[in-house]
Amino acid sequence: MRAVVKALRILETLGKNSAELSLVELTRHLNIEKSTLHRLLATLDGRGFVRKDPASLRYSLGIKMLELGTAVTARSALGRAAAPLLDRLAIRYRQTVNLAVLDGLEILYVAKRESPEPMRLTVEVGRRLPAHSTALGKAMLAFRPALEVRRLLSRKRKLQQYTPRTITSPRRLLHHLEEVRRAGFAVDREELTLGMRCLAAPVLDFTGCAIAAVSITAPAALLSEDRVAKLGPRLMAEVAEVSRALGGPGDPRTMPG
Repeated sequence: MRAVVKALRILETLGKNSAELSLVELTRHLNIEKSTLHRLLATLDGRGFVRKDPASLRYSLGIKMLELGTAVTARSALGRAAAPLLDRLAIRYRQTVNLAVLDGLEILYVAKRESPEPMRLTVEVGRRLPAHSTALGKAMLAFRPALEVRRLLSRKRKLQQYTPRTITSPRRLLHHLEEVRRAGFAVDREELTLGMRCLAAPVLDFTGCAIAAVSITAPAALLSEDRVAKLGPRLMAEVAEVSRALGGPGDPRTMPG
């Protein structure tokens, strides 16, 4: 049983780090004896749950984890309800479409439809990104209980800056989330990556709380303010179909603050 727990901790640690980790780094993160850790990694590598780069000897999650994650999403109520919408949006706009869930102050990408265009922002399924600098994250934070969001942000004196446009003040972010709530959708105005913009709308459950969000990501030149003003309400209305399929409200703007 202890070996199982240690193996799960290895997978969790690799999943939370976007970069590959060495054996020494994993030992430091997990406080597991190096020989035990090496044996567990060899077993996980052999089963495809972990991948060891033959050149750098560093570890990352393996293809088996992607297969399992894709299967869970596809078979879940959320995955089944959102899949047709993701397909429609990707075909109509020819831009990358993502589905993500919220985990604290991070978002976790659970499904995507890749843009066929050469200039695009690619984020792999299973990747985590900060909620405060993404349209997906802001769309979900705006429709979570206010006390929950304030508690999460109270632990931060300043949020990490990724571009000159990133909102780094928790107080300013709270004001911005009120605007998102009134609009029913969120916009990332090059707050994570310069040159790329993102538009997202929340998926709400029967209580009116965000359980996921759907986004369209495009080069900033293709997602001007005029385009956002036209596309935002349209995206909100289409994502609301997913909310209704899960028992949620048809219009997020009708939810009490």
